[in-house]
Amino acid sequence: MRVLVVDDQGVIRMGLAMILDHEADLTTVGQAENGAEALRLIDEYDPDVVLMDIRMPVMDGLVATERITAAKRESGRARPAVLVLTTFDDEAYVLAAVRAGASGFLLKDTDPDLLVSAVRAVYRGDSLVDPASTRVLLERCMELERQVGGTATTAAAPPDARWAGLLGQLSEREREILVWMARGLSNRDLATKLFVSETTVKTHVSSVLSKLGLSSRVQAVVVAYEAGVVRPGEADVRWDS
Repeated sequence: MRVLVVDDQGVIRMGLAMILDHEADLTTVGQAENGAEALRLIDEYDPDVVLMDIRMPVMDGLVATERITAAKRESGRARPAVLVLTTFDDEAYVLAAVRAGASGFLLKDTDPDLLVSAVRAVYRGDSLVDPASTRVLLERCMELERQVGGTATTAAAPPDARWAGLLGQLSEREREILVWMARGLSNRDLATKLFVSETTVKTHVSSVLSKLGLSSRVQAVVVAYEAGVVRPGEADVRWDS
């Protein structure tokens, strides 16, 4: 798996590269200090995964991720997957990164083993590489977004009605897949839980993303929260919200 590391701090870039290059199945093909340089190196090295910082000079990670996603959509290619590196101080940017097409995100102080697992996960097409941290961070981001928008900040905030029509296009199994994705299950976990093959799960996930007009599983998780299908702190699923 070919990885491009993007961060404006050289020490962090070198540290990430050392962790990745220690693994037999991973190799760092390049390092970039901003989004503009990352786009150039993607054209040059064709990486499978991009580790993307958010706050950088010249071009930040949000703009770079949007451009990577747009290029993938235009070319019909599945790579590179973008894995955003963030801190809790960046939570205001996380939803924007997800909507820009990031396949997932990790905290910068994450354990090296989890970082390696995350790269492998987004390469496979999974997104929620750290379900516990991801769910907490998503919920905090959505609460912050509601505060900015002037709406309620509780889990009882009204669902976003714009998704109702699209969600209605999902089959019963696709709805089930969406719910379990929102709860943090990987493709492998879903296959085990639903007693189907991982290939079948990937087919269902692709169908969910296509019908909702999304580019990644983690975007689907955000939609599940916004639509009120899954709500922070609650185990119940609501399809009639």
